[in-house]
Amino acid sequence: MSLLRTLGLYVSFWRYKFKYRRHVRFNGFTAIYSFPGSSIEFAPLGDGPDAEPTVINSHWTSNLLGLYQRSILVARHGGRIRIGRGCGISGSTLYAMSEIVLGDDVRLGANCKVIDNDFHAIEPDRRREGRVEDIPRRPIRIGDGCFIGTNCILLKGTTLGRNCVVGAGSVVTGTWPDNSVIAGNPARLIRKIE
Repeated sequence: MSLLRTLGLYVSFWRYKFKYRRHVRFNGFTAIYSFPGSSIEFAPLGDGPDAEPTVINSHWTSNLLGLYQRSILVARHGGRIRIGRGCGISGSTLYAMSEIVLGDDVRLGANCKVIDNDFHAIEPDRRREGRVEDIPRRPIRIGDGCFIGTNCILLKGTTLGRNCVVGAGSVVTGTWPDNSVIAGNPARLIRKIE
């Protein structure tokens, strides 16, 4: 990685760390890229004495399950990331070209990927041309209180209702109602939480 890019990453990280110092606790260096025309936002700290900040773990000792990487937040080509109150993210990537929304009290287990786009066009000719407008993308919405197990992948167009649980290692797409327990590749409904 070039020295200029590395410096840019550190400047971006410290800018977010300072701006959201009351709302977000960063454990270790988090790579945060918000390109022009895109945005990354964190909800303010909740009210009351028990309000917890969002915690983003990026250091290997911050989550002893084993982080393969630092947490990475990327918003580009008009993408938006919005993270609710009291969330927990560990060594995970959120990559938005459309929109990724995490509700309040969402937990993303170690090494998850939340990707609202395909990174390239599907058709070979368009893929070679590399035009951004040909990249398929759809928003991802994760409801309040969801728990996403370690090593999960949430693909474009995924919507999880409130209090859903996603089993470790699952690959998820589609719409899931409140209180669903889903797991597998592809993910399927295991049961409902009563």
